[in-house]
Amino acid sequence: MGGEENEALDPDHNALPFRLSDIEIQPKFFDFHPMISTVRKEIMFQWKLIRHEWNKQHLLTIIAGVFAIILGTFNSEIINGGDAQLSGLEGLQQSGATAYFQMILSIVCWGWFLYQLLRLFPIMRTHSVTLMLIWGGFGLSQILFHVENKLFPLEFELSEMMGGLLVSLVCIFFLYFFIKAVTETRDLHVETNHLHEDVRVMETEMAEHSLKAWAGICLTWCGLAIVSSWSGAHFVAERMSEQTILIAVYFILSVACIPLLMWTIWFPQRMLGTETLVRTKAAVSAEEDLRSKVMIAEVAPDEEAW
Repeated sequence: MGGEENEALDPDHNALPFRLSDIEIQPKFFDFHPMISTVRKEIMFQWKLIRHEWNKQHLLTIIAGVFAIILGTFNSEIINGGDAQLSGLEGLQQSGATAYFQMILSIVCWGWFLYQLLRLFPIMRTHSVTLMLIWGGFGLSQILFHVENKLFPLEFELSEMMGGLLVSLVCIFFLYFFIKAVTETRDLHVETNHLHEDVRVMETEMAEHSLKAWAGICLTWCGLAIVSSWSGAHFVAERMSEQTILIAVYFILSVACIPLLMWTIWFPQRMLGTETLVRTKAAVSAEEDLRSKVMIAEVAPDEEAW
């Protein structure tokens, strides 16, 4: 991976080393729909851009996330099943010194990982925190699903799923609005910075700013986060079981989520630049209405004044 360190913080989104239209892909047997080849082309473009621009800061951020997962996963309290009769602060007090130290180090690594996301992707700071909360929310929902039924989803009662369903729906709601905010900000960016009287030129610019592959990456991250959360919760629910495949699935998918999460956060900033506010059209309209009302209030004379 190349790229200078200062480019990671303030890249010129117009100074691309290559454009999407420059990417050529070979047709494959599974390109039975034009959308597939389009997504493949966009993924290739974004992957080449990552290899060209990501540097050691991005690599160290990924390593921090991976270390956080390793320290949190291969913990003796989790691998050995722990004590089912202890929970909360009492459980922490009774945990071994090594397990407790691993937990603290894992929290520190997660904190540094989030700090790096906020520093590397300034216009995506709020959304970085949101995506981390969504990831944690998926984990919490799986825990709630397994509280009453450790064999979930093979066996379940709908009445026992309300807590997990509520948390999952909240996570999906925030994920939807995140994708919506990025998409609508992209539309506004093209209309503002690439405005042209020729409709064909505008269509070309919109194609250059396509988010089809990015949305696929985002949804892939979401799917892997859900499956990894399920496998982790399922492993813990079946205490003292020897289903090491579950912990292996959790570890592999969680590690895969780290670069996919960074990809999801990085690409909108690379496309839109570092001076953009990523938000929905409704938020933009609400701010404009509020600003106009403030201006009217400042201009309007006071009826009681003379």
